[in-house]
Amino acid sequence: MATNFKNVITKEVGTVRVAVYTTPPANNTTIIGLSVANITDSIVSASILIGDDGSSVAYLVKDMPIPANSTLKPIGKGEKIIMQAGDTLFVEADKTESLDVITSLVEIV
Repeated sequence: MATNFKNVITKEVGTVRVAVYTTPPANNTTIIGLSVANITDSIVSASILIGDDGSSVAYLVKDMPIPANSTLKPIGKGEKIIMQAGDTLFVEADKTESLDVITSLVEIV
């Protein structure tokens, strides 16, 4: 099996849920790091969700406050999230254009 290491950058996430990464068909993915940066001058609440290729969506983090100009790292330091083909990682905030997200992952082809 081949492995592809990637970073996915998503800028200015706001109040609309954004799909930051979807596992391609016939692949599995391991999320090895996730950084969610508050790019505003006020506190922002962030939610991170994972959905499968059906209709199930669940919170990994719900309404976590991130101080102004700070970063939340909910995945890393040994924790990993396994995603199957069609699974999607979502991020949303309580303020418009307030979060930059960097997702580090390994795709297993």
